[in-house]
Amino acid sequence: MALNLRRMEFVHPEILWGLGALAIPIAIHLLHFRRFQRVRFSQVAFLKAIQRETKATQQIKHWWILLLRLLAFAALILAFAQPKLVSETSDGNSGNAGHAVSIYVDNSFSMEGAGEEGQLLQSARNKAALIIEQYKPTDQFQVITNEFSGRDQLFLTRDQALERIASIRPVPQAKQVSEVMVRAENQLGQSINRTRSAYLFTDLQKSTHTFAPDMPAPDSSIQWLFVPELAGSTPNIWVDSVWFDEPMRITDRPAALRVRFRHNSKAAVDAVPMALEIDGQRVALGTFNLVPGLATDTVLRYTHGAAGIQSGTVRIEDAPIRFDDDWYFGYDVVDRIRVAILSPDAGDTGTRAVERIFETASGLYDVDVRTQWSPGSLTEFHLIVLCEWPAQNSGFANAMSRFVERGGTLVVLPKTEDADLELMTALNLNGENNWTEAPDRVQDLAVSHPFFDRIFSQTPDRMDLPSVRELWERQVGLNETILATTERGKPFLTRLPFGKGQAFLFSTGVSEEATNLTRHALFVPLLLRMGEQSAAGRVHQGSIGQIDTWNLNLDAANTENLSLQGNQKWLPETRQTGGSLKISLGNLSLAAGHYVLSNETESLATLGLNNDRRESDHAAYDPASFESQFNSRGWTRMQTITATSSVLPQVIQQLEQGTPLWKACVILTILALILEALFLRIWKHSSKA
Repeated sequence: MALNLRRMEFVHPEILWGLGALAIPIAIHLLHFRRFQRVRFSQVAFLKAIQRETKATQQIKHWWILLLRLLAFAALILAFAQPKLVSETSDGNSGNAGHAVSIYVDNSFSMEGAGEEGQLLQSARNKAALIIEQYKPTDQFQVITNEFSGRDQLFLTRDQALERIASIRPVPQAKQVSEVMVRAENQLGQSINRTRSAYLFTDLQKSTHTFAPDMPAPDSSIQWLFVPELAGSTPNIWVDSVWFDEPMRITDRPAALRVRFRHNSKAAVDAVPMALEIDGQRVALGTFNLVPGLATDTVLRYTHGAAGIQSGTVRIEDAPIRFDDDWYFGYDVVDRIRVAILSPDAGDTGTRAVERIFETASGLYDVDVRTQWSPGSLTEFHLIVLCEWPAQNSGFANAMSRFVERGGTLVVLPKTEDADLELMTALNLNGENNWTEAPDRVQDLAVSHPFFDRIFSQTPDRMDLPSVRELWERQVGLNETILATTERGKPFLTRLPFGKGQAFLFSTGVSEEATNLTRHALFVPLLLRMGEQSAAGRVHQGSIGQIDTWNLNLDAANTENLSLQGNQKWLPETRQTGGSLKISLGNLSLAAGHYVLSNETESLATLGLNNDRRESDHAAYDPASFESQFNSRGWTRMQTITATSSVLPQVIQQLEQGTPLWKACVILTILALILEALFLRIWKHSSKA
């Protein structure tokens, strides 16, 4: 990479021939030294010593006069030649064909802030237009915005560039400065024999303007010029994320929506108002307090409405920065949890015990007991219970693993001496049919695990727990969590997260010969809690620019009929993979809000899209700190320009056309003449003395 060298050029180099006239004052001075006058004096002997000293002194003074006159003449000639300092490019690009100029205007929402010259974006547009006007109509211009549209990759005329600058409006996208520089390099690299410059008008937000340690050096044939638009230090509060306490949402059940707020306030703020809207209706109000340096988590409580897809919005009022005050999200509400019990004997005592537990839960569960299964017949269920279900083939095992991976819940109550090892393999677990017959008892519950949260109103010191006579001994997997152990230290109940779902594995079955589990009071809350967690629907939410694909656990019979509806209708690119539907969002121009995925007959899901929060914390570099980033790396072709609109054209003219030095030459001429006059006056007085 070349250094940022500067060389001197002359507008009228032919005038430099006038430097030959410097021989004239030299000749005059030489002739002046030969002139002398004879003065008759009667006695001169005592003046001989003084004469020698005076002659030497006068000789030195005459040479100083000569040098000052030569300097005055030379500076005057240089002034008429109009010298200037211009930058040298590293690739020898002389710019004979003119200029190629890239203009980047940061139009992210953070540029809606206010600075010394008004709104940042308006100030940036004004300055960009002023810079473009400094160039010739024959120069080439590239205009880049955060949309990264195809128009960014075209060279425009001067008038077209001015029109494009005037049409720039705020957008939700925020780009890293390194991405912008690469985009400018790609286009400017196509210009031939032109002087290349890139102007970047931006607020220097730290979130987008911090150079990564592995960022490659920018093209050194381009002069990179950053024109900062700095906002005031107004504190900001923004909604960061939301989630539900409960893993599932059920009609007419209480709901607790957790909300996380972030801020950059340096002082505590109390009683900030917030509101929750569901399907456009306000359902909850609240306030929260801010502590400097810490995120704030709070809760909004309400009651779920009718079953179906829901659109939620959390709102706050936080002027003047408002683009991050709303958070949009979508979710599903169910009226019943669908449970399938697979058992070789529907009338078996253990199977009937499991069925009765779900049937007595206030109509919350829709239970279906099956003695046979077929591929695809269980996809509509939330929970599948294998009640001493005999070992099957790999097809069944793979079907169960896909069911769990897509978000379902599987409960395994194994058949004595006949555990399904194919199923264990499909769940990435190791298992053998090692069964022991010995009296044992459940001794310990992991009551601190979230699974047991609020199962017991109060945990007794000595709890009566189930007994076991036949136990399946196996090695627990790395991802398994032991929820209950026996007195002999063997796992009794474990939980395995798998994909988007989970599996609960008991180490005993439901027969009375193996255990008293089905008659024990603990069995009821355990199964109901597994059922509650089985319909754990996702909250559909994301940020613009960060979510390119929306994944849904959905089987769509005909993806060609799917549409995405918000303030208008889109036909997105979709792909069905097994039971997962992928909707491509990257090529759609979507604003913040709710978007409903529908087919020809019904609405399937709602997605909440939100403005990118990267710029919510609007901490920005000051020009000196930003410069230190590239100065420390030796990127000498980069600099910042801090100038108001009134002086920016002059600054740019000097950068592009060079720094004129003719005024300095005129000043040097005057200074040399003044020094000569002073020198002669002092010399004259000293001679008289």
